[in-house]
Amino acid sequence: MRYTTDHKQQTREQILSAAARQFRERGFDQASVGSIMKEAGLTHGGFYAHFESKDELIANVIRGGFDQVSERFESQFNHLHGEDWLRTWVDRYLSDGHYHAMDRGCPMPALAGEIGRADAQSRHAFTELFEQRLRRVMKEVDAPQDQARRRVLAAVSQMSGALMLARTFDNQLADDVRSAAAEQAIATLVGRPA
Repeated sequence: MRYTTDHKQQTREQILSAAARQFRERGFDQASVGSIMKEAGLTHGGFYAHFESKDELIANVIRGGFDQVSERFESQFNHLHGEDWLRTWVDRYLSDGHYHAMDRGCPMPALAGEIGRADAQSRHAFTELFEQRLRRVMKEVDAPQDQARRRVLAAVSQMSGALMLARTFDNQLADDVRSAAAEQAIATLVGRPA
């Protein structure tokens, strides 16, 4: 049976979607090709019609799927600009909803260690994605480019690190970590002391 190009693309998107969710929830090693294909409603053997290897799948998920998460997240407050945009971005990133949505949220706190051990293709894809997101946030920072870049790098490090740590603690400490990180990240981004 021959399938249309649209069918093949839809099937590929199903695989990428299932893989993105499982990678964030379980990590690269624990999310098997078999479990990804099962979640996508496909057979294990069908995987190789779309990807040569799991490493290729990982790189494709990073390139496409994670970027879509960022765009969907930021589209909620695209009507804002400058400091209002930055405050909303920080607050929503460190919100309860994002804290509890490891399988649907930002890949950095969920997969930073995994990506650091991944192949060069996957690390390169993640670096490109991160640089793209960095440039997007820099547009909202009222500072010269080099200073805006440093502020965003520091704030993203604070935010993703706080989310990663918060997910390892009991509720009160997790809340305290996220609250402190939000306060410091906003101060860093707007260039005022917390």
